[in-house]
Amino acid sequence: MTLPALSSQTLADQAYRALRAAIIQGDLPWGEKITERGLAAGLGVSATPVREALRRLEQEQLVEHTGPRSLRVATVSPQARSESGLIEASLEGVAARFAAQKATAKQLDRLERLLDDADAAGLALRAERDVGRQLNPDKVERVFTALRDFHDLVETAADNSHLARALDQVRAFSRSERLEITVAQLAAGASGPIQRYGQHRELLAALRAHDGDRAEQLARTHAAAGVADLAGWDV
Repeated sequence: MTLPALSSQTLADQAYRALRAAIIQGDLPWGEKITERGLAAGLGVSATPVREALRRLEQEQLVEHTGPRSLRVATVSPQARSESGLIEASLEGVAARFAAQKATAKQLDRLERLLDDADAAGLALRAERDVGRQLNPDKVERVFTALRDFHDLVETAADNSHLARALDQVRAFSRSERLEITVAQLAAGASGPIQRYGQHRELLAALRAHDGDRAEQLARTHAAAGVADLAGWDV
């Protein structure tokens, strides 16, 4: 595990943000045992700001005590993760609605370029599949990253800090998990990721048309289908 070194007078806030991001992104996996000393060493700070950060994370139920001095990243039941994912899908729909109202021409053009990048990588993957080759994980990751950046930019275009915080609170699956599951699904011939892929172009069209109703419907349906695929897949 590699964590960024911190240097500021607000070390507790920085430690909180760094540890929270590590949990959300999957660098600190669900259920992993952690210690104040180990986290402090990883962040390059004393135990005091880490202790304060852990208190905040415990209040958010991202960290839990397993004994008087033992801690771990919280474990989340499959049902709770599925429910969080559905809440996330609803919020992503709201983000798309806001983005349809607020997205700039520059942001819309950037969204299109990201889909162009994903299309190029996807074409290479289809060529490999058609000749019976094993899918190249780097190319799968390229598609995944372009689409993840697409969704991130939609949320940025929504330009609502309350919504951004709410989405952070309910993220049910980390990026690393999403990528791992997507690779496994494609390798096993699952059709879910492929069927959802074309929805991105439809969403972009709705954003360009400033059609908030359509954008919200598409984003919500797309995200909910993805959550169902993720929740039902065991890697």
